[in-house]
Amino acid sequence: MDRLLYEKLSNERNPKYNIITDIVERDGRKVVIKRPYDEQGIAHIKRVFDSYRGLQDALQGSDFCVNESSFVDDRIESEFLEGEHLTSADAQQFIEAVKNAYMKNAKEFAISDGFREVFGDVDLPRGVLAANYLDVDLIFDNVIKTAKGWEIIDYEWTFDFLVPINYVFYRASKFSDLPEHLVDIPDAEREAYQKMEDHFQSKYIFRDVKNLHELREHANSRSKTGADFAIASRDYQIKQLQELIEAKDVHIRNIEAVNAELRTIYENTVNTRGYKTLENIRAFKSFLTGKDTPARQAKRAAKEEAKRVKAAAKEAKRRAAQGEPQPSVAVHLHLFYVDLLPEFVSYFANIPFKFDLYISCQEDADVNAIKTGLKELKQVQKIDIRNLPNRGRDLAPLYVKFSPEILNHDYFLHIHSKKSLYSGEEKGGWRRFSLELLLGSPDKINQIFDLFKNSNAGLIYPDIQEEVPTIAYSWLKNAGIAKELFDEFDLGEMPSVFNYPAGSFFWARTDALRPLFEKGYTYEDFPREQGQTDGTFAHALERILPFVSRKQGYDDFILYLDSEDTVKNKSLRPFYNTFKVDKELLAMKLGGYDVVSFDIFDTLITRTIFKPDDVFNLISRIILEKYGKKVDFLKIRKNAEAAATAQFGPMTTLDKIYVEVAKDRTLGDFAMDIKKLEVDIETRLCVPRKDMVDVFNAVKSMGRHVILVSDMYLNRAQVVGLLHKCGIGGYDELFISCEVGARKDDGSMWNMLLTGINPSTFIHVGDNFCSDSQILMDKGVASHIVLNPMAMLELSDFDYLKEYASKSIANSLVLGQVINGGIFNSPFAFDEKGGLHFKNNYDFGYSTMGPLMAGFVQWLVNKNASEKESLLLLSREGYMLEQLIKEYCNQKGEALPNIHYFLTSRRACAVPALENDEDIRELLSQKYQGSFSNLLNERFGIELHEDDEDKQFDYETDTDELMKAIQPYKEEIFERSKTEKNAYMNYASEFLATSSDLAVVDVGFSGTIQYFLMKLTGRDIAGHYLALHSNKPERIGGRADAIYTITDPKDIPNSKLLKYQLFLESALSAPFGQLINFTMENGVPTPHFKDDDYVSDDVKMLQSGILDYVKQYASASRNLSDGLLADAKLVEDLFYDIIADGTLTDEIVSTLTVEDGYSRGGVQKFDVKTGGWVVK
Repeated sequence: MDRLLYEKLSNERNPKYNIITDIVERDGRKVVIKRPYDEQGIAHIKRVFDSYRGLQDALQGSDFCVNESSFVDDRIESEFLEGEHLTSADAQQFIEAVKNAYMKNAKEFAISDGFREVFGDVDLPRGVLAANYLDVDLIFDNVIKTAKGWEIIDYEWTFDFLVPINYVFYRASKFSDLPEHLVDIPDAEREAYQKMEDHFQSKYIFRDVKNLHELREHANSRSKTGADFAIASRDYQIKQLQELIEAKDVHIRNIEAVNAELRTIYENTVNTRGYKTLENIRAFKSFLTGKDTPARQAKRAAKEEAKRVKAAAKEAKRRAAQGEPQPSVAVHLHLFYVDLLPEFVSYFANIPFKFDLYISCQEDADVNAIKTGLKELKQVQKIDIRNLPNRGRDLAPLYVKFSPEILNHDYFLHIHSKKSLYSGEEKGGWRRFSLELLLGSPDKINQIFDLFKNSNAGLIYPDIQEEVPTIAYSWLKNAGIAKELFDEFDLGEMPSVFNYPAGSFFWARTDALRPLFEKGYTYEDFPREQGQTDGTFAHALERILPFVSRKQGYDDFILYLDSEDTVKNKSLRPFYNTFKVDKELLAMKLGGYDVVSFDIFDTLITRTIFKPDDVFNLISRIILEKYGKKVDFLKIRKNAEAAATAQFGPMTTLDKIYVEVAKDRTLGDFAMDIKKLEVDIETRLCVPRKDMVDVFNAVKSMGRHVILVSDMYLNRAQVVGLLHKCGIGGYDELFISCEVGARKDDGSMWNMLLTGINPSTFIHVGDNFCSDSQILMDKGVASHIVLNPMAMLELSDFDYLKEYASKSIANSLVLGQVINGGIFNSPFAFDEKGGLHFKNNYDFGYSTMGPLMAGFVQWLVNKNASEKESLLLLSREGYMLEQLIKEYCNQKGEALPNIHYFLTSRRACAVPALENDEDIRELLSQKYQGSFSNLLNERFGIELHEDDEDKQFDYETDTDELMKAIQPYKEEIFERSKTEKNAYMNYASEFLATSSDLAVVDVGFSGTIQYFLMKLTGRDIAGHYLALHSNKPERIGGRADAIYTITDPKDIPNSKLLKYQLFLESALSAPFGQLINFTMENGVPTPHFKDDDYVSDDVKMLQSGILDYVKQYASASRNLSDGLLADAKLVEDLFYDIIADGTLTDEIVSTLTVEDGYSRGGVQKFDVKTGGWVVK
């Protein structure tokens, strides 16, 4: 019999949707029952249950599941769930879960009759993605965390017609704790969703709702279903809550009565004749009502100003009393707009020490009036105001006219009165933001000077402010001038994205920028002001400041709102908005336009080489090998392209470039062969940016007009060939600069392409901040920047890897594959704050273990080409190695070595080789941690005696102690050794007889199997390893070598490869168990394996990533035959540093385990938090 615990009447709705929700106790468990309020609600209950079944199907394979329900006699019965509801801490995971659940079957939204009935006739932008069976009430209170996953407990408002997916996020941010800043919904959609919500609530669900306030109260009350269930589990809590509510109602009524009485007193007071004559009537009324007035604001500001001045004076006295030397400080203000002087003076008053003030102003400015405006400054010593030409913006006065004065100070501040930034409109928010961070208070200024004094600061400046566009943090149209400056000041390689004082507000140590002040710039170095917004010497000079400072040996410090937000040398904050856009959001954004164009290179496809110019360095090597000509092909090819461009402009093609190449006397005879080679190499290096191809395909599926556009010298057939190789097709138009005679980078391509297109219906996607965004922005045309792999590397923690690329073409190939083909192949790799996590096992294997195994296989094949050994690939790693070697040789076009997959293990070959106590001691000398019984079984194949204690040993256990423990078992051990030796030798004999030169191949790490095979067979067997740290074969005259060799045991703990060696063991799993031993069965040696033969799909995906990396690397280096080995340190850094940076998720590491009973009694797993392997 059901015992009613709780009942909720939802009878304020349209009668068709009124229901009753009961919680009852039945046979010791709680059951939730939803039933119609009356006969009018029966159809609604049936529809809800139909939606439940549709929702179950829609959520298959997602993080969500639906509370188990059944339909009984016109009512729905569900299990009562207890658990935690979602909170704001789950917000990001919630967003991802919704996307994963619905995006896979998403379609472009199309309005239906059912939609109109529920949500009204709304006008949504094109391209909005929608789904069937979308639970629009998927708010945090309606989801409970259980062992099954995230269980949805209220699915009443789920509909079988298409509903926009973003509507779920809109409602979740409105009615639960989903932070709005995490939800990137365009304003046009938000307006539509608000109309949908209004219709849904007032025209569909509820009746007689008089105003919006009531509507929201209804909405809020109906969003608490989950909370009601949780409360209902305890009857006494319900009663207590009801009593509290009643008490609060009484309290509220009392407060309202008091307020009414006070209001009466107030009205009577202000209506008296005496009160009305008071001069400060407004202030008094504002005081009573809590409102602000200009007079009160001015009074408060004056107090704050006096307080700041007093604090600055106090700080100056404190420093003087403590004997601290006063810093020698200059302040340069470029005062183009004199009306802003009071604003600057108010901030200068915060400087807590003496300073000299230098002001540059327009030629017609009133210097005396400016001096008068400065009279309230107490700390200023010298004032120097100069009327100067309007040339070179704020920087020419600084570096031309005030350079000698600045050099006489230790530190200086540079600011100016610019009212607009990157636009023609006044935007004071940026200026005040910058002033607040640099001069906001004496404390802030003291903190800045502490950075100068204690933290090697050279340059200190504000981080991005919302009025500054992300593209400003690149060279834009200033790359050419910046390159000249980089060369002039020897600043190294130019990055593509970087931090700098955008807008030129900064504090600096004078020595940090000394090279600029001592350069001797004149006004002639700066162009006349003609309304330029970019592309001038001043714009380039503004951007190189951090590089000059760091060349001088100093660090940058970048300020944000709080002192704890200050970062050194790099801030990712300018790119947060870019990081927030994922693949799905970009597809939805692009779907809102009729015409979408995509850049090709580094947007849709990329090359697996570090820099495009490295293609020409690669060709130089091939020319040397094939033709015996040592040439600087990079220089020849660049000069040829420049010559062809000078003659043909944008119509320059590869054919025309090679007409110029053929003029070189060394290359002339085979220039056309090299041209063919260049196209072939471009094709082999070319890979898709897979997530961007998905976006491209999504836009196509929406029926948009898709255009591909590129500034490129390859012709149509060549470009189409690259696109086809990368799986890109079905576009509507293809514009290539050399074919149409127009380019993106000078704007002519856009002028031509946009002819006949309404600009408001067009958007372009590309990676170049200037040609793909800035030029279009200047035309008022929409664009979207996706970060290319190089920019992403520069923003990551791995930008130091760039130093390897210039050392050899092999390094460029290895690094280029990892960066462009692996970890940064997707422009969406970063999370919202710039964190980097692998999305899947494939990318993890490709990016970290791929380079290791490619280098190992290449080394083996190169060695074997001269040594001609028969290679025994030791199980189980040898199973994967065999595939890697075969694919490498196939792609490289090289002869396959004589390889054999050889069944073995430390256990299988060591036991047959045991002949005396020293052999046992040798086997026990390998460190072990675990039980005695496991040691006996794993290493010797025998069982613990029934009456013996199963002791525990650890890595510190002495070998003598182990020998003592093993003493009673020696006879069994030697007996088993004899039996197993016969079987194992029968198996091994077929390999021993086929070749005089044998070598074992294994990942590593001490040559134990090689050692025991040599003892067992009496043969001289070589060994080739990825890594070797304890060369056991050497003790008995064996030869063993490795790419990574550690000779000093003290260096073992510092080996990056050895720290993470278990990743390799997990990755190189084979689809059969580890070999235990051989026995003779009917005269045939028969292997016996452990039952660890399962290779999960996740591990297979990881192996696929490794294999694809090796294949691509072999293909890229196909024309080279002289080894071309990458720097082993680079490969090791790629393996270790990327993993150690926290790129692995719990989901990935959960798929990787190593059972290592031989050395440890247990299963080892990687702990993401500690960054190490632990026994579970």
